[in-house]
Amino acid sequence: MTIVLAASALGVPVAAAPRGAGRYPVNVPAGPLDRALSMLAGQTASDIGSAEPDLGRTVVIGVRGRLTGVAALGRLLRDTPFAAQDLGGGVYRVIRRPRSRANPARVEPRPASPPAPIEPPASPPPEIVVTASKRTVSLLRFPGAITVLRSGSGLRLGDTAGDTMERALAATPILQGTALGAGRNKLFIRGVADSSFTGPTQATTNVYFGEVPVAYNGPDPGLSLYDMDRIEVLEGPQGALYGAGAIGGIIRLVPHPVDLDTVAADVSGGVSATRGGAAGGDIAAMVNLPLSGGAAGLRAVAYRSREGGYIADVRRALRNVNTTITSGGRADLRVRPASGWTMDAGVVLQSVASADLQYAERGAPPLSRASLLAQPFDQRYALGRLIVAKAWDDGLRLVSATGVVHRDASGRFDATRRARPTQPIAYDTTERSRLLSHETRLSRTRGDGVGWMVGVSLIQARDVYGRMYGPPDRLREIVGVSNRTIDAAVFGEAGMAPLPQLTVTLGGRLTHQRSDGEPTAGSRANAFIRGRSVTRIDPTIAASWALQPDLAAYARFHSGFRTGGITVAPGVGRVADLRPDTIRVVEVGIRKERRGSTGVAGSAGVSIADWRHVQADLVDRSGFPFTTNLGNARIHGLEAEVNWVPVRSLRGDLSLFLNDARALEPDAAVSRNSRVRLPNTPPFAMAASVAYTLPIAGNREIGVRAGWRYVGQSTIGTRAPFDVAQGGYGVSQLGGEWREGRVRLTATIDNVFDVTGDRFAGGNPFAQAMRDEYTPLQPRTVRIGGAVRW
Repeated sequence: MTIVLAASALGVPVAAAPRGAGRYPVNVPAGPLDRALSMLAGQTASDIGSAEPDLGRTVVIGVRGRLTGVAALGRLLRDTPFAAQDLGGGVYRVIRRPRSRANPARVEPRPASPPAPIEPPASPPPEIVVTASKRTVSLLRFPGAITVLRSGSGLRLGDTAGDTMERALAATPILQGTALGAGRNKLFIRGVADSSFTGPTQATTNVYFGEVPVAYNGPDPGLSLYDMDRIEVLEGPQGALYGAGAIGGIIRLVPHPVDLDTVAADVSGGVSATRGGAAGGDIAAMVNLPLSGGAAGLRAVAYRSREGGYIADVRRALRNVNTTITSGGRADLRVRPASGWTMDAGVVLQSVASADLQYAERGAPPLSRASLLAQPFDQRYALGRLIVAKAWDDGLRLVSATGVVHRDASGRFDATRRARPTQPIAYDTTERSRLLSHETRLSRTRGDGVGWMVGVSLIQARDVYGRMYGPPDRLREIVGVSNRTIDAAVFGEAGMAPLPQLTVTLGGRLTHQRSDGEPTAGSRANAFIRGRSVTRIDPTIAASWALQPDLAAYARFHSGFRTGGITVAPGVGRVADLRPDTIRVVEVGIRKERRGSTGVAGSAGVSIADWRHVQADLVDRSGFPFTTNLGNARIHGLEAEVNWVPVRSLRGDLSLFLNDARALEPDAAVSRNSRVRLPNTPPFAMAASVAYTLPIAGNREIGVRAGWRYVGQSTIGTRAPFDVAQGGYGVSQLGGEWREGRVRLTATIDNVFDVTGDRFAGGNPFAQAMRDEYTPLQPRTVRIGGAVRW
């Protein structure tokens, strides 16, 4: 989603009071030209007017950087049929260029007798454009629930190497996740959660890096959010747009794009201290370099963070065993080969090394446990992507995206039997994932949702899940699984307006999927699972009704599914055929935009989800993980958020989520009772924050912020011995910032009151049956940091 200011295409100028011709931080994303001009006017303190009637039908690719108003306007109008006249005093008029002129736009010289500028009205309201929907639809008229997180207004996101999805989870109760550790966590949206355990199944939430998926099966790889522009959370099943796996929703990580005209750099670092734990720290850097006179550019990012441990192992006489080190980087090359065309090629590399798990045991000293073996985890992750896009003057847009993912991970659990505590037993897992994805789509859409989009996609995935068991020096291979999936789909969506206030959207996806699997150990002839082919249609039907200029209601029906295939069954040496699970959701809601720089904005919605043949990763009483279909479930949800800006320097946010998630026809693996709550789905969660910014002398400012979130109580499972309560805690954060020009100094305190809650995590599955495990919140942690930007 991108933020732009609404503008008139019929001669009403959009303006902000001129304040000179200095450089300004400009961030105008792709979208209709009229809204882009409005946003640029506000960001550069310029007056920009036009009498051209079709600015709203021209789509621009956006502009970012620290630029003067005239330079930013020239870049924004590049490759469009419009140019700008400089009328003096920061006032510009956008006019249509004669067809005989050269294509590149430029700011025309000031005329000898400039016409008198029109007195501008008050600045129009901010409008939000949803791009995760694959069509440029304004948020007000988007017929569904969506959450956007970006740095600013009290939320620090993407500023440091240590920022991960944990920061996003703390910002909104719509997002939930487990806490097994970086590279092993599962993410959930709006209560569509299967279990706290991690296995080889598709996640209920798909994560995308820009236009390409970061994984097909398995957990979230835990990418650092440093230099990330925003996170878009598209709620509810997205089978029609994104295909298999997105039954809970989509999380889209959107990095800052390459700036083709501005040299920029940023260095960030900090140190942290955790009460009773080891010290931590982080460092990161970004550089943006234009190449070939603005026809190409390179943006590179590097980072490293050390999260200090705080768990002690009393048996091995070790402290702070759960230290985690994450290091990686990204590089993106953007080329503009011709008018309207852009090509983006990039790579993401990251490694995660965790020395041990972060669970503790009740009965032991606080934040400690007793284990015979270290339980480390290592992950190596690589993603390559190529995006080719073309934007025509009439609003037609082509996007072709290809991604390649390699992920290799290994971990160990201490499977020592407590009846024989001196004989160590290890359980090792290896995960190898390969993914090739491609999508091409063509679209033309207005901001109110009227328009169309068609596309094709192809996914080829291979996932191997291997297991070893026994004494550490005599490990033997036990049965694992290897799955291969080919997924081909055709999808489309169309929006129409039978009434001026009403937009109706119809769409769907035709998917043909083939999955083949086999065990990685044992006799293939006896245990081979025949391949499965599935052809299905996932429809979506939605409507948006504009009640007032700043208020709209929406309704939506959508569906999704996860693939089946071979999986590990309960016990040792067994496999089973996992059935696909499906979900259908009906939701209605209302959304209000803020009119101007102050006021109230918010949304509220209710949803009902019907989830069939729920897939879940579980463990048996002996501790061995397995995957099964749990049965059917129904989830009722209520969500609401409000944002209040009483004055420009003060902002408050409040959001909450209530849900009732019940297994209607549970399998024996869940419970023998009917209508039990699904595990890992707290019935209530909320988040609140307040931020205040105080300008002081010169270009200095001081900012303070405070936040609090509450996570309701749920269980790791619903059948003994796994019906252990988790959650039921509230945790707070404080932060401060001092900024002068390019320099920023920060201080944060996480878990201010040192709350000792139990997070949603499985810990060591071989000790779960003892019911004495818990995964504690990180104790009070203080971080002091700074950043310099050029």
